[in-house]
Amino acid sequence: MRRNDSWLGAASEPSRSRGSHYRGSERSVAGLSRVIVGVVIVVVVVSVIQLIRPVPLPKARQTISSALIPGTPPSLPWPSQGGGEVGIQNVGIIGGFNPNQQIPLASVAKIVTALVIVKDHPLSSGNDGPTLTLTPTDASEYQTMLQQQDSVMAVVSGEKLNEYQLLEALLIPSADNIAVTLATWDAGSVPAFVAKMNAMAKSLGMVHTVFKDPSGLDTGTVGSAGDQVLAAQALLKNQVLSQIVAKPQATLPVVGVVYNVNYNVGHDGFVGIKTGSMGNGGNLVFAATGTGSKDLIVGAILGQSGVQPLISALSESTKLVNAARKVPSQFSVLRQGQQVGVIVAPGAQPVPVYATKSVSFVGWPGLHVNYSAKFTKLSNNIAKGSKIGVLTVTVGEQSQAVSLVAGTAVQRPSLIWRLKRL
Repeated sequence: MRRNDSWLGAASEPSRSRGSHYRGSERSVAGLSRVIVGVVIVVVVVSVIQLIRPVPLPKARQTISSALIPGTPPSLPWPSQGGGEVGIQNVGIIGGFNPNQQIPLASVAKIVTALVIVKDHPLSSGNDGPTLTLTPTDASEYQTMLQQQDSVMAVVSGEKLNEYQLLEALLIPSADNIAVTLATWDAGSVPAFVAKMNAMAKSLGMVHTVFKDPSGLDTGTVGSAGDQVLAAQALLKNQVLSQIVAKPQATLPVVGVVYNVNYNVGHDGFVGIKTGSMGNGGNLVFAATGTGSKDLIVGAILGQSGVQPLISALSESTKLVNAARKVPSQFSVLRQGQQVGVIVAPGAQPVPVYATKSVSFVGWPGLHVNYSAKFTKLSNNIAKGSKIGVLTVTVGEQSQAVSLVAGTAVQRPSLIWRLKRL
């Protein structure tokens, strides 16, 4: 019997289709598995990378800003003419009246003359410096100035004066002829010395002052009260010069006893510094002791007029000093435990930074207070109370450093934060 095998062929088709479907499904599952494994590997790798990546270190920043001592600034009895400025040595300026107005300086210029001399020829306490033998030119200069009714001190040719004595003659009886003698000795000529004076003024920040001569006789030698306070503060830092200007009198070889033109010196706490008078203008740069403070009251009064201009300047300075003595007081400028900064750490809340002690300074309302923080390099492990820097508080030349500490512990970033960070 013949077989008809066609049905066998027809029956075999579904069998082949089912095998192909199973093989495709297997390939799909295998592909999906590979994708899942790949994703898992990527996730694991990325997670490992995230976990081993270095965590940025915390950073600290200052949050306290420079400020003024609160309250109403002090008022002083200023004259109605000229210019003036008064401050407390090492603290700051109390106030001024036309402090930048340029006014002929007259003998006040000799402050800078003296500063140039001791810069070029330093003197220490008890050291008189080199001795000069005065020349016929020095004697002739004295005679010429005497006839012109300038402020002079008698000298003779051949007289020997050491540097200290010459500075006494310059600053106590205010001898114009000695200013010329010192200038010529120091620089070789008056113009060369005047150039040094102007360089000195620039170095001190005396931007409103111009020198034309070493004595102040030239009306082109002008300056402001504020500038002269700067010069006075520089003089007071020199032990020898501050000693000289505080003398009511001195004894010199030929002339004998010479008296300080500033008759306030030696009375009511006045310890200097320099008078100046020209025509109808009286000038005074002064220093006097304060009340309950080692810091001196330093000021300048320029351009006072009247029948006796210099006496007017001396009188005005007394009023100002008496008023200035009532101004300074102790002011708290930082409290212990005051927040002055903040630590910003990755993945953690900001941590406050506190001052470890209080600071008080001599001052008055309106005086500038400066705060400057310097932080150490921080780690990711900072305990509560750890020292993390220093804050320097400054009022004038008064300065104090205060340690800074973390207010709380700095928390290490969490695992989730470390995994999620970009």
